[in-house]
Amino acid sequence: MLSNKSQYILSKIGIPLFEEATSPLIEDETAIHFFQKDNILTLHPISVDEYTKKERNLLDGIIAAIQDTPYDLSQGIAQYSETEAINFNEIVENMSNIKATLVFFDAIKLKLNIDYIQSSTLQEMLLEPNLKKDLWVQLKPITLS
Repeated sequence: MLSNKSQYILSKIGIPLFEEATSPLIEDETAIHFFQKDNILTLHPISVDEYTKKERNLLDGIIAAIQDTPYDLSQGIAQYSETEAINFNEIVENMSNIKATLVFFDAIKLKLNIDYIQSSTLQEMLLEPNLKKDLWVQLKPITLS
């Protein structure tokens, strides 16, 4: 920390001590993990491999409730910045017959260019079973189509 005298001298010769940041120098990038099982695409904040056994069983149960016909399993990672929209068309074009996309994190800040169903996290649903009912209400129209 500079003394008051040093701060005064620097300000008089035009050297600012602090500048207001107009834009961040480093963009915050976050990874979204996508996972397709059968014809359901799911988006996660972490890899599905990192979920506990109970969380994976819950995810399998959710997918089993709305699946039609079996397709291959596929997963990967997409990087995004809050200033740019995520182009999931590039991801989805390599996947077969997507019936629904479920998002298991807070996607409010994301600019997704696809229709999706917002869900609580798997961990939250395990802790509070009523959240499963909320998800089921959103999934029911898909199961009927």
